[in-house]
Amino acid sequence: MSFIDQEVTEFRAKCEKQVPHTKIIICSSSLIRVDIYPERPNRSMTVCLRFPENYPQSTQILVELKSRVYSDILLTELTRLIDDYARDFLGKPQALQVLAFAQQYLTDNPLCVCLEEIKQLRADIKTGGTESQLKLKQKNRSVELVAKGGRYTYRVTAVVPDSYPMQSVELRGQESNLPAVLVRYLNGQSKEIARQCVEPPIRMSKEALANFRPVRSLQRSLKFCLEATRDFHTERCPICDSTVLPEYPEDIETDDSADFFIERVYCGHLFHQGCLKKYLSEPPFPKGGKLCPAQRRHPRSDAQTYMGRSQGGGATASKTPDDAVCGIKLAHDRWVVSVKTAEARWAQKQARQRELEEVVDFLQ
Repeated sequence: MSFIDQEVTEFRAKCEKQVPHTKIIICSSSLIRVDIYPERPNRSMTVCLRFPENYPQSTQILVELKSRVYSDILLTELTRLIDDYARDFLGKPQALQVLAFAQQYLTDNPLCVCLEEIKQLRADIKTGGTESQLKLKQKNRSVELVAKGGRYTYRVTAVVPDSYPMQSVELRGQESNLPAVLVRYLNGQSKEIARQCVEPPIRMSKEALANFRPVRSLQRSLKFCLEATRDFHTERCPICDSTVLPEYPEDIETDDSADFFIERVYCGHLFHQGCLKKYLSEPPFPKGGKLCPAQRRHPRSDAQTYMGRSQGGGATASKTPDDAVCGIKLAHDRWVVSVKTAEARWAQKQARQRELEEVVDFLQ
């Protein structure tokens, strides 16, 4: 019996017993094909092994990796690592050794399944030119983002489930020195983006529903948190044109009745509360209600760009040029006032002002 035939016989007998989560598909002297994690389609990989000439004395075993889950970048890099590892076993049987190495690598590095997304996030951080950071925790299958904008920070941890990408990442551990209204927005919108990646819309045609496929949610949800946090400290109040957030987080107004308390309206723009009150309470009072006077549509007024679709393709996307005003009706839970009521209040205020001026003139 030749060396290769003997190794193949031994491999067939020991593979599934010694290397967990493996299943032999083909085992012959011309080709060995084994599936790793066949019981977990979202983590599976196929390892193909071939015996070249002069094996194993001067040439290591040939390895080819295949997967519908892992990126080509990962497959190429892991193949290189296996080749380097196999060189240590020249003159010895290598098939079982390299298979065990590949299986252990996938077990020790569960975040391999989202390697491409992690690379994209790191590129996003570099492009943004901020001090934001991305920390990988393989043991906990989690990615921690520390997003920074000015002196403001938002920290969030995305846990990657075993069934990823069929199931979205779980966002937890959020911490921030931003105002509460913006933290609630970041928490809620990032979770909604992740949900939309794996759940079809409620109103969807049968044909569209049949074609719906979950997409990866890690990069989409964390990119939103990264970009929003980076831009908050530069946003300006559409009324007074000064930055909405103070330079130092400790100067944030926490009194919800104060003029400099920060409000976020439905279109996404930020206002000083005093500016918003003044704008809504003064004429003109258009029939359909006042529109947001910001100079352009807010880039995060919906989740389209984070779902891999441009804003130009969505039903809610802006069709106006960037230099046009936002034009979306001003709405907020605390400012639900009809046009008729606003006009009546303005008229009453003006009447009181005239009465006060008459009294002053009389006393003089």
